[in-house]
Amino acid sequence: MFLVFNKEKIYTYLVSIMTVIVLLFVAGNMNFMSKEAVEASSGVERLLPIYKVKTEEKKVALTMNCAWNADDVDKILEVLEQNNVKITFFMVGDWTDKFGEYVKKIYEAGHEIRKS
Repeated sequence: MFLVFNKEKIYTYLVSIMTVIVLLFVAGNMNFMSKEAVEASSGVERLLPIYKVKTEEKKVALTMNCAWNADDVDKILEVLEQNNVKITFFMVGDWTDKFGEYVKKIYEAGHEIRKS
């Protein structure tokens, strides 16, 4: 069995390897993601998500995405209340339009609401 390498194949392999190296380097230096906001090319400031916070305290941030249905919202709110837990609900626009009564329940229960 023989492997044949021509110039084009060698360049393709080199570009692939360099791309992987650059991606690994960028992934290892994700500190830029911890900034609170960035300015988009349109000049509008946009908030970035917070992925981690350095702390000595043992804390967890819980979130829930509301995008499809509201079948379990009452049960979820009940369990959260029983355990005295507050979470952040991320809601898409049409979910809030369809299930406005649940948006109100979530707000009245004292949870944080973010519209995405």
